[in-house]
Amino acid sequence: MCVDGSEFNCYKFRDLTIEELKNVSKTYPNFTFSMNTYTFKDGSQKDLLNFSGTVPVKYGK
Repeated sequence: MCVDGSEFNCYKFRDLTIEELKNVSKTYPNFTFSMNTYTFKDGSQKDLLNFSGTVPVKYGK
């Protein structure tokens, strides 16, 4: 688990992650982001970035 004070500093590709978050926010402004801790079956834990929202799908001919 990350303990350095900044959630994004724990990501291996921090700068790329931040840029992708910006792109997703522009494309899908209804998305929300949150950080949680995922616990594996063996009890180990990792910080997890979550997206939540609806991707609009247009149907038509």
